[in-house]
Amino acid sequence: MPTHAIASLEQEAQIRAIIKKLASEVSQDLHTVQGNGLLSGLAGHLLFLFNAYRIDESSVDEVLFSEKLEQLQEQLDQQSFELSSGLAGQAWVLEYLNQADLEDYEPDLLTEVDQIFHDALNHQPWPGEIESVLGLAGYAPYAARRNKHSDQSALYGVIIKNFASVALQVNENELTWSQPENSVYRFEKDDPHKPEYNLGLAHGVPGIIASLIPAMQIDTLKDTTAKLLTQSCDWLIAQQNPHKHEECSFGSCVDQEHKSRLGWCYGDLTIALTLARAGQVLDRPSYVDRALEIALKAAKRDAASGFINDAGLCHGFVGLVSIFQLLNKQMPHPELEKAAKYWLEFSLNQYNEKGLKAFYSYNGETKEHNQNHGFLMGNAGVGIGLISVLTDDLDWAECLLMA
Repeated sequence: MPTHAIASLEQEAQIRAIIKKLASEVSQDLHTVQGNGLLSGLAGHLLFLFNAYRIDESSVDEVLFSEKLEQLQEQLDQQSFELSSGLAGQAWVLEYLNQADLEDYEPDLLTEVDQIFHDALNHQPWPGEIESVLGLAGYAPYAARRNKHSDQSALYGVIIKNFASVALQVNENELTWSQPENSVYRFEKDDPHKPEYNLGLAHGVPGIIASLIPAMQIDTLKDTTAKLLTQSCDWLIAQQNPHKHEECSFGSCVDQEHKSRLGWCYGDLTIALTLARAGQVLDRPSYVDRALEIALKAAKRDAASGFINDAGLCHGFVGLVSIFQLLNKQMPHPELEKAAKYWLEFSLNQYNEKGLKAFYSYNGETKEHNQNHGFLMGNAGVGIGLISVLTDDLDWAECLLMA
C-alpha cells in the first residue's frame, strides 16, 4: 500500500470487501440502468467498475463489462450533448478508458466528437446554460482529457470565447457570471432579469473557474484564460464571509446568508479546491493561502454542521474523503489529511452500523434513504471514492471539475 494512502491495514481489508460488494450491486444494475449518462447512468457505472477491476479482477464480469462498453459506444449518436446524461460525460469516460493503456491508445477514437462539440458550441454570445451539469462548463472535462494527447485548442478556444462573451465586468479588476435568465438553476425565477451569482461548483461561478483552469496548458489561450481566471478569482474571494468567526466562508449564492453544506455541489471545500488549483496554474500564492484558510476552517465541521445526510460524491461522507484527499494533494497539510481520515472512519462506522444501506441516497423531498447505484449520488461514486482511499489515484475527479 502506498505510504501516502490514508487507510490503515485493518481499514484496507474492510474497504476491499466493501468495494467488491458495491461492484456486485452496480454490475447487477447494468442490466436495468436507465440511460447511458455519467452522473446516474451506464457511463458512471462503467467508470467505477473499470477501477474496481484494476484492484480486484474477480470483482467484475469482463464479458458483461465489454458488452455494456460496446453498447455505450454504439449509442453515442443517440445522445444529447451535456455532461450529466449526455455525450460530454460519456465521451469523457471513453477517453479516460482509452488513455488507461497508452500503448493501445487510439488518438482518433473521438475525433468526430471533437468536431461535433466545436460546431455545437460555436455561438457567441453563448445563449445557453453556463454551469457544469447541463451547461458550458460541463464540456471542459472532455476537452481537458482529450488535450492530454491531442490538440484541443479549437474546442477549448470556443469554450473560452463563450465564457468571455457572457462575462460581466464588475469593475476594472473583477468579473463574474450571472445565471442566465432562463436557467433551470436560478434561485430567483420570479425576477429573471435580476443578476444572480451562484457560488456552487456544480451550478455556479466556481465551476466556471474550474472549467477554465486546464486551458492554461494551451499556449494560444493562456493570456485570455489567465485574465478570466484572475479577475473571476478576485471576484470570488471578495464574496467570502467577512465574519471570520462563523463556520461557513461562503453561501450558496451571493446576497443569501453565508451558510452552505460540505460537499462537491456547493460549499467551501470545492471553492477552496478551485482557488488552490487556480493559484497554482497562475502562480498566485495568495490564492493558495486563501484556499488553505478556507479549507482548514471547513475541516473542523462535522456531519451536523455540514448537513451530511448520505454517502455519495455530491454531498455525502465518502465524497468528503475524496475532496479532502484532493485538497491535501494541492496543499499538503496535516489537518487536511486528518480530515480525510476522519471522514473515512466516519464512513466505515456508518457501514458497520447499517451495512450497504449506509450508502443509500437521501431524498430531500420524501426525507427517506433509497438505494441508488449512480456515480454522483450512489454506489458507483461511493465505490470509486473508496478505491481512491487505497490507491491515492483521484484522476477520475477531473470529470467533476476537481482535478
